[in-house]
Amino acid sequence: MQKIIVCIADGAADDPSLCPDGTPLERAETPVLDSMTRHSVAGLCYTIPDGFSPDSDVGNMSLFGYAPVLHHKGRAPIEAAALGVTTSKDDLIWRVTFCRTENGVITTPCASSITQEEGETLIQALSHACGGTSCTFIANRTYHHLLIQKNGLQTLKEHHRRRTQKGLPSFVTSGPHMLQHMPLDTILSQYPASLQSIMLNASTILAERTSKANCLWLWGQGSPYTLPAFPTLYKTNSCIVSGIPLLHGLGHMAEMQVITHPSFTGHPDTDLTAKAYAALAFLQEPENSIAFIHIEAPDHCGHLGDSAGKKNAIERIDKELLPILLHEMPEACIVVTTDHLTPAATKSHAYGAVPFIAYHPKLPQQTAVRRFTEAECKKGMRLAKDTLLIDTLLKRIH
Repeated sequence: MQKIIVCIADGAADDPSLCPDGTPLERAETPVLDSMTRHSVAGLCYTIPDGFSPDSDVGNMSLFGYAPVLHHKGRAPIEAAALGVTTSKDDLIWRVTFCRTENGVITTPCASSITQEEGETLIQALSHACGGTSCTFIANRTYHHLLIQKNGLQTLKEHHRRRTQKGLPSFVTSGPHMLQHMPLDTILSQYPASLQSIMLNASTILAERTSKANCLWLWGQGSPYTLPAFPTLYKTNSCIVSGIPLLHGLGHMAEMQVITHPSFTGHPDTDLTAKAYAALAFLQEPENSIAFIHIEAPDHCGHLGDSAGKKNAIERIDKELLPILLHEMPEACIVVTTDHLTPAATKSHAYGAVPFIAYHPKLPQQTAVRRFTEAECKKGMRLAKDTLLIDTLLKRIH
């Protein structure tokens, strides 16, 4: 089977209307990527179905070849799978995010300056003060953690029933990055009383122990679930190379080989060279055909409002990742895309089609799409909203 490498530059796409000086993709100097684009099938695809929040769990699930409308049942259970956490099907798993608020609104949706040690210490304090027999905190990564709510599924169903009886809309959670500058009192009042209490108490505890965060936000809830095995679904083995627990969880759920290393981070300092060679080593085995390489740095910079950092992260992919893949596996099909838009101007995610290229050295040179940018890829093909990129790619190859 043709060897395929899918490079996911998380959040690399931006909103051109918010970038008067050009998007980070447009401003980035990417000679390798530009050359690849001219020997590619290029265009736009949709990773976020209607009705879903434009987040990485949904976008990456789509890019892995799983339709979210059929398979997505919450973000937090994916991260629990990465940690090997086992719970009852009646329990709810919540994502815990440390953030900062001022005057009742979220101003810093991700307290990204919190270190791993600080995060674990804060979770221990919260476990002692707010945990108990019904709710258990589990430390994960820096400012992102988990909360297991015993028999939470039934509690949430009852909460939905009460809201319906009162004529209130269904209870829906969103990540703090999607709630910036919105009044939190109104949003918090929609949560079940027991969770409101935890979130309010946690704010006091955090404020007493760190200046980096004064709010705990619960979202992305769901009960444990699985995905169809990738080897069964696509008749080949695959891997995910990433330093992000969310991607590890998706990989475990899909029975992919999960490849990680301490040098694989979610920040601009991630070791792209090591990621490239890890994917290549996996593909050397005859039974292994597809390697996903995930790079979080563009999204991280986007959430910080750092457009220049996002541009630099894209340029690093061009300098440190792609040349190795091209040199070491010259006959491979290399896909470059992103899971969603992360406009630096808003520090949040956004809906919209994302650019993609599917490069192969034997493809004839095309002149319609000259660069891997939002505007240029718009000149290429546009996949329908219900179309998975990996499905289209595999059909074209075979």
